Amino acid sequence: MDFSDTPGYHGHTEIGLNGALIGISTIVCSLRVFVRLFITKSLGLDDVLAAIAYLALTALSVMDIIAVQFGSGTHIAFVPEDVISKYFELFSIESILYFWVIAMVRYSILAFIPRIAQDKTISRISWAVAVLIIAQTIVATVYRLTECEPFLDNFKSPTTPGSHCVGLARHTNMMIGHGIVGIVLDLILLVLPIYVICNKMMWSRRTLQIVLVLSIGIFAVATAIIRVCLFATINLKTDVTWKMPFLSIWTNLEAHVGLWCCCFPALQPLLRTFMPANQPRVVSAAYNNSPHARYISGTQDRSNTRKEYELNANRPYEMLNGSQRTIVLPDKVKEDTIRRDRDEPAV
Repeated sequence: MDFSDTPGYHGHTEIGLNGALIGISTIVCSLRVFVRLFITKSLGLDDVLAAIAYLALTALSVMDIIAVQFGSGTHIAFVPEDVISKYFELFSIESILYFWVIAMVRYSILAFIPRIAQDKTISRISWAVAVLIIAQTIVATVYRLTECEPFLDNFKSPTTPGSHCVGLARHTNMMIGHGIVGIVLDLILLVLPIYVICNKMMWSRRTLQIVLVLSIGIFAVATAIIRVCLFATINLKTDVTWKMPFLSIWTNLEAHVGLWCCCFPALQPLLRTFMPANQPRVVSAAYNNSPHARYISGTQDRSNTRKEYELNANRPYEMLNGSQRTIVLPDKVKEDTIRRDRDEPAV
């Protein structure tokens, strides 16, 4: 139905913002796939997870757009009762899908870390974060599906006669708890790659560029904080169809920004088009297997290694394996890091 003529209607804003988010995510994810398939030729698990997150997130935004014709963005007084029931049915599906969308986004970021570091401590932290993500997602999903008895009442309006649900206050507390845990996980996923990059490379302009790219994740954390604050302050007991879009757009924005952040590091090789043709060095623990790393560490004849390295200068990507191609920069890797990674067994 068309509610655009009703007072206070803001459904068009929800449609426009979700359309823009879908468009930007499509461009960013397409560039990521292009780089990994045709430039670095290093398609991996993190790309698969990012693709799944993109498809699910697109579906979530499309549902938000569809919800507009069921009264989203319209004062509930102007929405017929039969249409309101369809709105709550769609909203219930969205809320469950969101838990898994944001989990896939976080997993795609987590799966990127082994590409740039193979360290026991980092690996243990990554596994711990992975367990927390799946535990958070399963607990939130199960709780959401058992809020009402019988089960099908979860997909009906809270005002449906005879429904037995936990109540809006407890639902809101669950969403706030899920959001707070998510903020902690986002902070870990923000700091961990930056720590790896700073620990594996000599500090330079290129290192700063990578750190700045990864720091865009601050916006994802900020949107998550705003969403939790809105959940804690907005009263959804009245006029839910008009108030809910203010929460929904921040929910979708959090997931989309997180998806962009996990894609940006993979786009780094595109910057080579605008940089001088310098011999690349690789920000990766696997870099210690290259002839150049052996040259730095003194474990191979220096003259022969230099000659071999210079002969391959015109085809740098052919010298790199899939992990090494992830981020390529014209900076030296820290010598002590190379030696330390060489001595540590692969995880």
